[in-house]
Amino acid sequence: MRRPGAALAALAALATLACNPDDVVHRIGWFATMRHQRSIKPYARPIPPVPGTVPMTGAEPLMSLQTADRLANPRTRTSESINHGRFLYETYCLVCHGPTGHGDGPISSAAGGPFFGVRSLVNDTIARRTDGYIYAVIVSGQVMGRGLMPVYGDKVRGADRWDLVNYVRTLQAGAKSPTGRR
Repeated sequence: MRRPGAALAALAALATLACNPDDVVHRIGWFATMRHQRSIKPYARPIPPVPGTVPMTGAEPLMSLQTADRLANPRTRTSESINHGRFLYETYCLVCHGPTGHGDGPISSAAGGPFFGVRSLVNDTIARRTDGYIYAVIVSGQVMGRGLMPVYGDKVRGADRWDLVNYVRTLQAGAKSPTGRR
């Protein structure tokens, strides 16, 4: 004799496999709106910002020589700022500009590497530039850095940029001292 429970279980298993739960759930009005809604994809900006508005995090100034020269360094050259700038320099800049800023980093052609045209940061030309100019080169190296330097504005942000500028100024001061290399 057949067991009615086994047939019922087989029928229930077959119905479960044949049924798409999404179709059942979304037939209920309240759930259907969750499936058919206007959604925003990750990293998409659904509405463009109104012209003239500034994001809450602050806007990057459009860099040109004129705007760069008008930027004032808000960070004083404290040991904390310089030490943090040294850490950033060793992380991002040393590979091209070298430990003393002479443009002789491991990958520059001056040290036998493949990249030519790496500028010295401690020469008189750069030393005469404003802090804002150095800041602008960090933010948009392609525009300010003769097209050779990559952009580091997305890696070094906010006050860290000014700490890096302060450290470069320390390298320049060290190069001018009698013990510094020229």
